[in-house]
Amino acid sequence: MTNETHKHHFQVADIGAWDLDEDRSIVPSIHSSLKASGITAVVDGDEMNQAGFTVWTYSPREVVEEVLKANGIDLED
Repeated sequence: MTNETHKHHFQVADIGAWDLDEDRSIVPSIHSSLKASGITAVVDGDEMNQAGFTVWTYSPREVVEEVLKANGIDLED
């Protein structure tokens, strides 16, 4: 059985809820939440949109979304 890498793009619902400055992004928090839940992933922030990020993982989108929501990360629909 081979694992297929999935690319999932998300956007947090309210970037104002994050304590960020110009030099920080949401990526480390997203990565930590996924890692703590046992999901191996690469998380990349969107350079043009501070609220957007992409997750590359073997896990399906629904699993990643559930983990993020369970960790208090509200996503846009």
